[in-house]
Amino acid sequence: MRSILKVHWDSNLPIYEISQSVLQKKGIHCLLIDVDGTLVNRNSTKIPKDVQNWIIDSKKLFSLYLISNNPSKKRISKIANELKLKYKYNASKPRKKVTLSAINEVGCESKNIAIIGDRIFTDIIVGNRCNIKTILVKRLKRNGLPIKFNLTLTIEKLISLFIK
Repeated sequence: MRSILKVHWDSNLPIYEISQSVLQKKGIHCLLIDVDGTLVNRNSTKIPKDVQNWIIDSKKLFSLYLISNNPSKKRISKIANELKLKYKYNASKPRKKVTLSAINEVGCESKNIAIIGDRIFTDIIVGNRCNIKTILVKRLKRNGLPIKFNLTLTIEKLISLFIK
């Protein structure tokens, strides 16, 4: 049995450096994308230009859906509307209910769906619990560049070594 903490693809990259052609080769048709830390810095609603461009290009190839634990509908809807994407907020990841609702809405087979996020204990666990592929990315700073050292992720990776 596979660990619930196992990451299908630990990219060690920010989302905007994820290759769309590699995603296509992996059979991905739909991406569920975390918001805070993954698309924007947790303390900002300004979407970095590199992220905007990646989303524009990805929309041509994949069905995209934002899924966030953030409880602020105002914050997440602002970001989703700017990107012209459907969204779920207050998702309570790693709980499955809201993520499964998004999966049902997109209408893709689970084998063709991946979730992209910056946290093992939320994004990766819910992806594994929903039987979809998981992609771990680097968290973004306010300026849109990836954080060089992420203490939270380092701790999550260490803990995941001891949990089967």
